[in-house]
Amino acid sequence: MPSVTGGKAVVECLKLHGVDTVFGIISTHTMHIYDALYDNKEIIQFIGGRHEHAVGFMADGYSRATGKPGVFFTSGGPGAADSIGAMGEAYHASSSILQITTNIENDLIDKGKGSLHETKDQLGMFKSVTGWNALIKDLSEIPTHINKAFWSFRTHRPRPIELEIPTDLLSVRTDLTIVDPIMGQPMDIDPKLIIDTAEKLTNARRPVILVGSGVITANATQEVRVLAETLNIPVICSTTGKGAFPDDHVLSLGTGEFGGNRGNSPLADFIPSSDLLIIIGSSMPYARTIQYGLKLPKSVIQIDIDPLEIGKNYPVSLGLVGNAKIILNQLISELRERSTKQSASYNKEISDLKTAITKSLMSQFPNEFKTLRSIRDVLSRDAIIVGDATQPVYRAHRCMPVYEPRTYFGPNSWAGLGFGLPAALGAKVGKPSKQVIAMVGDGGFQYNLQELATAVQYGISPAIIVFNDNAWGVLKDIQNDHFNKRVFATELRNPDFCKLADSYGIPSSRVFNGRELSRVLDEALRSGLAHLIVAEMPTGFANFPYDKQ
Repeated sequence: MPSVTGGKAVVECLKLHGVDTVFGIISTHTMHIYDALYDNKEIIQFIGGRHEHAVGFMADGYSRATGKPGVFFTSGGPGAADSIGAMGEAYHASSSILQITTNIENDLIDKGKGSLHETKDQLGMFKSVTGWNALIKDLSEIPTHINKAFWSFRTHRPRPIELEIPTDLLSVRTDLTIVDPIMGQPMDIDPKLIIDTAEKLTNARRPVILVGSGVITANATQEVRVLAETLNIPVICSTTGKGAFPDDHVLSLGTGEFGGNRGNSPLADFIPSSDLLIIIGSSMPYARTIQYGLKLPKSVIQIDIDPLEIGKNYPVSLGLVGNAKIILNQLISELRERSTKQSASYNKEISDLKTAITKSLMSQFPNEFKTLRSIRDVLSRDAIIVGDATQPVYRAHRCMPVYEPRTYFGPNSWAGLGFGLPAALGAKVGKPSKQVIAMVGDGGFQYNLQELATAVQYGISPAIIVFNDNAWGVLKDIQNDHFNKRVFATELRNPDFCKLADSYGIPSSRVFNGRELSRVLDEALRSGLAHLIVAEMPTGFANFPYDKQ
């Protein structure tokens, strides 16, 4: 390649890997990257945010909606530090996020001389929220490290990656060789493990499948469906795995949430009563399983790309490490010549269980169930639903059906606030022809409400539902239920969100019941414009009526 700056080398490497969108906030330290982007405006679209926390969430939302790595730029020091919350969520959610940031001048790093944006051990600051990170000390390392990042996304459990480039290297010119992408090789699977798994599945009389986000990441949803239909096995989706198996399938048992403020579920008794559980692409996180007392059957098979997840929270009978799509295809091939020993009454048991689950939800959450189902009814089958950490979204995990992969996600892992709006913007950028809605609470919305300006500037048009109870509602409920109604520090004084939207030039509506909410949402989606809907629920979502009072 002819003589290029370090900034241009970054952009050329991203182009080689098919990157068509980047997010970021420009800085004095990154001027040469943006100058290179200027020459590639027809190839790479740039979305500029207002805060690095939000920009990281935009890249995450883009990645979860498209299945492609989300790339964003920050400036070293305070800009990079502001992204830590987003990187932490991406780490725990296994998102393919690449942050390219700067460091101070190469020969001043770790000298403590007071250079602009100098940070004490910036690499160390990111180690706890990345799969790996690196400081690039020479221009020749730019192609190598960017190649390694994209190779890691393809071949390993996705984790966010942070690359640092000293700001002075971005302006240096050099003759640079841009190397071709590394094509990863899938891990080999021991054929005996496939045979042993097939034998356990065919000998089981009451097996059940539980799928997580790893199925979506591996693009293995069709294989899960074939496996379930071949052996007539019911399927449960984890919260992060919603969409890996369609909720309207006859074998779907919905979402596995097992207690606490998520409500009781008949699945908590059904799972340990089965004689085989096969876990595919789920780490069975403590906070959603053991913490709620979930028991598993004695026979458990776990499939995961990350060997560290096998048997971490529950003992397993068999563990298969590798890409879920490859393993399931081998397993399906092995099962073709086999017959099952399922009980003849199992079909009826599954059908009765599905009915019991629906009745349980309607009994525990009558208003919430009706409202969330009415929202779902006005959405297209492939609409993308992006949530934040808020009670209405926790209810949606179980009460809102999802039918396709990459159409339902939120901060379900690290569970930080502020994800909903910017991640919805990223999803809409990645999938502009799809309906995208953000479901956020009033408190979480205010973490990144400034990104309404980003939506307007770049013509990004999600529908945004703000559930407004003027409180940190989940925590206020805990105070009322467990602290003798000693409410303290959980009540919020909010702005008029509709006037705020108006100041950004965004249409808005205020609604007071679920029926009105679904009608306004339908109109907003049909308009094709960004729209802010404020659902006023002063006494909480449980008391938000479906019909006009």
